[in-house]
Amino acid sequence: MSQVKEDLICEIIRLSQTNLLDKKCANQNRETQEQIAVEWVRKNAADYRSDFQSRLSAFPASKLGEILKTLSNSGKDLNDILEGV
Repeated sequence: MSQVKEDLICEIIRLSQTNLLDKKCANQNRETQEQIAVEWVRKNAADYRSDFQSRLSAFPASKLGEILKTLSNSGKDLNDILEGV
C-alpha cells in the first residue's frame, strides 16, 4: 500500500473517531465528556482502528479522498458512511 493511501486511511480513522466521540459526548458537561471519551478509547479504539484499516484498504485513493471529504463536512463517522458496504 502506498504511503499516501496509508496516510489517508489514518486521517479518515482519526476524523471518524473524533466525529463518533463528538456524537457520544453531545449534551454532556465537560467532565462527563472526558470520562466518556477516555472510556471509549480505552475499550474500543484499537479494535475500531484495525477493523476500519482492513475495510478501507480495499478502496482506491480517490474513494478514500471522497470519504475524508464526507467525514470533514458532515460530522458522520465511518459506521454511518460505510453502512452496507
